[in-house]
Amino acid sequence: MSLKFEDEYAHALDNLASALKRSYEQIKQTSTFSSEFDYSQAIANRLRAFYCSQLEVKKFLNKEVAQAGSDFFVETVLFFLKLFNDLENLGLKIASERPLQKKRNTIRPDISIWRGDELLAIIECKTQLGWHRQNWSEHFQDREKKLKDVFPKTEIFLVVMTSCNWGGFGSDPRVGKQLFCLFNDKCYINNFIEIDTPIDTPIEQLFEQITIFLTSRCLYTLMNEMSKVRIDIYISLLDYLIGE
Repeated sequence: MSLKFEDEYAHALDNLASALKRSYEQIKQTSTFSSEFDYSQAIANRLRAFYCSQLEVKKFLNKEVAQAGSDFFVETVLFFLKLFNDLENLGLKIASERPLQKKRNTIRPDISIWRGDELLAIIECKTQLGWHRQNWSEHFQDREKKLKDVFPKTEIFLVVMTSCNWGGFGSDPRVGKQLFCLFNDKCYINNFIEIDTPIDTPIEQLFEQITIFLTSRCLYTLMNEMSKVRIDIYISLLDYLIGE
């Protein structure tokens, strides 16, 4: 007969999704306005909790390598972007790994932003750019070109967690507009112990760019509709004058 016991770790995993949902609702209830909430520090705190827990697991199980944080980073940015969308009442659809086209080998961005069935923007999330430290700009431009070939009006953003092993974006003029590196010269494995981790490029700047881009697209659509109305009025007037 096997000995029955209560697996506390399994219980914690069972409640993980519920805790995520409760956290979401609690923030929504306490932060009526988006400007009242510090998104960047909330992301830093959540990443700190993840990496600290994984370091402890690594030590206890004598693992050579801690669990990768790439998926968790995407989920964290996704979580707070969805929260921003709700608090600001933007009416957008935020998705992850959603195929952009109904065909094989289509792009599946880390995060995609939709207005109805219209793709507005995609966000690529990386914990670091060590593998592309020498050619990250060419790699990003190639990704952007492939997107623009199919969706010419869609914006693309790149969010990197840390610059600790590749040097960061430097003085690139796109920083804060299209390129975002949250923690400059901070190695996430060793330095996510402090609660108040300094933020290099706040995630709020990304959210601001998304809002600006959405506003410009809405104005563009409105102007097109107004132009169509003016053309219809002009045609009607011509028909009237010709009829006279």
